Amino acid sequence: MSDNIYGGEYEGPKYEFSQSVIDLRRLPRFGYSKDITLLFSSNQEEQASYAAGLIALFVFLLVFFIFWTLTILVFKIMGPGNAGFLSGHHFVVPDPAEDVKNIGKRPFRVRLVFLISAGLLMTYSVLFVTMGLTNVDNTANTMTQSLKQTGKLIINAELIAKSLEEVGNNSVEIRDSAVEQLDNFCPQNPQIGDMTGVDVMAIANQAKADLTMLSNFIKDGLATLNEALTRARVFANNVDNTIAEVQFWGWQMKLLSAGLFVLPSFLVMGVGLVMLDLDLPNYQKFLSYFVMPCFVFVTIIVYIVCAAILPISATNADACTGGGRVHGGPDDTLLTIWRHLRGNDTGIVFQIAAYYTQRCNPKYYPYGFLSKYLNDLDEAITSTGTIAQAVQDNLGLLEAQCGRSFDEVVPVVKDMSDNLKILRDNADMTLDLIKCKNINDLYVNTMHDAACKYSVSALAWIFASALIIAVCGLIMIMLRSAYYPVENLELIDSWIKAPKSASGSNSSPTQPSTEFEENPTSPTHSNKTAPVTPQVDDNNQNEFDFEVDDKPSDEF
Repeated sequence: MSDNIYGGEYEGPKYEFSQSVIDLRRLPRFGYSKDITLLFSSNQEEQASYAAGLIALFVFLLVFFIFWTLTILVFKIMGPGNAGFLSGHHFVVPDPAEDVKNIGKRPFRVRLVFLISAGLLMTYSVLFVTMGLTNVDNTANTMTQSLKQTGKLIINAELIAKSLEEVGNNSVEIRDSAVEQLDNFCPQNPQIGDMTGVDVMAIANQAKADLTMLSNFIKDGLATLNEALTRARVFANNVDNTIAEVQFWGWQMKLLSAGLFVLPSFLVMGVGLVMLDLDLPNYQKFLSYFVMPCFVFVTIIVYIVCAAILPISATNADACTGGGRVHGGPDDTLLTIWRHLRGNDTGIVFQIAAYYTQRCNPKYYPYGFLSKYLNDLDEAITSTGTIAQAVQDNLGLLEAQCGRSFDEVVPVVKDMSDNLKILRDNADMTLDLIKCKNINDLYVNTMHDAACKYSVSALAWIFASALIIAVCGLIMIMLRSAYYPVENLELIDSWIKAPKSASGSNSSPTQPSTEFEENPTSPTHSNKTAPVTPQVDDNNQNEFDFEVDDKPSDEF
């Protein structure tokens, strides 16, 4: 069959699944379907099943981030008395402290986690741009290249259509003259073929029929070609305009990327200063009242983007995997969608789509009907050439037997034959233009590379980077007390407590008292307290007990 197929020896490349497609395909759908072709099914339950899986992904991730944000807000409302440093307040340690090393462990660990989170955030901010947005640009550039190639094909097709129109119009005029000459070829002797040895009348009738058929074919075929070219031109222009309008690296994305790198830098600098025991209150106010609010705003934007990108990434991966039971990549997705929409319709549109998307499989070759046209065209060229040669070879006999002049017949028939040859050349150029290699290269460049390689990789990197940035950002917000210096907790009188009288019961060491009890054994009955010394509990560096000194004190 390939002998009758233009470019029949060509076989399109097989789609290779990228690792990004495989990884995103594994995203959980919470029991719902992963088959994207179900969106085009007539079964509404199947449509709802796929859509519900995407919505579940978005809601799950967004609720997780919102819950974390609300938790941070609750800690803030609880204040340092209940939430400690998680409320955003200074670290508090006892003063004086006997175990300085242990008391400083918690602030150091928190600051270390803060710095690690900031480092990861800034690293993935760079990857967000270099790997995510760069692949987005690659997708746009690949699509632009495909559109340029499509534009060239359309221009060449329009040139062929214009040539066909000119040749067709000339052919109609010449056809009318040729048919007029051949319609009454030899009125006085219809059996002229017996005398010439050539069935001139049969050849003339065949040429007339061929010319009439071809005229109608040119008229109808040219209208169809022009309509198809107009649609292709409109579609290419719409795609080109869409790519031009979507600014993947516009000022909004530049501002967001800059914020993800600059704002954490200020915060890291603040933590570094306090770790060097440099207390700069004005800089800390700058961090608290400007940098941190901006950072919170940017983090919220990032996790909203992350939650939104997740279902989009899953949809892209599903489209590049295939529909139904056979996961044959985007090639299979397109045919499965067609079957959902049109059932078992295998008309010319299906054959064209299947031929170019299924690696130029000969069983889908859609231009078999053109073989008849080309054969008819060859027969018309042959018949017109034959009649012209027959008239030239028997001109004297024909004029004597037919009683008419043949001076106009030969030029008209020759002109028609030349036009038919031009039509044959245009038909060959058209078939060469739409041969499978040309269109399949466009399809592979657009679907395999742009949509299922660069696009999926871009979405995977954007999602992964945004997820890590959001998580690290929320950790830094929760541990924002890291850029504050440690506050020493000063002892106050209300924490000091006196020993109970001899007749009294044992006092609780955890309940301070400001009352002084009278000593009945003293002759003066004066109120005196024993001095107390705070002792740090080894089990908890933030708690401390009071021990009563045995030595009496003369002060109250």
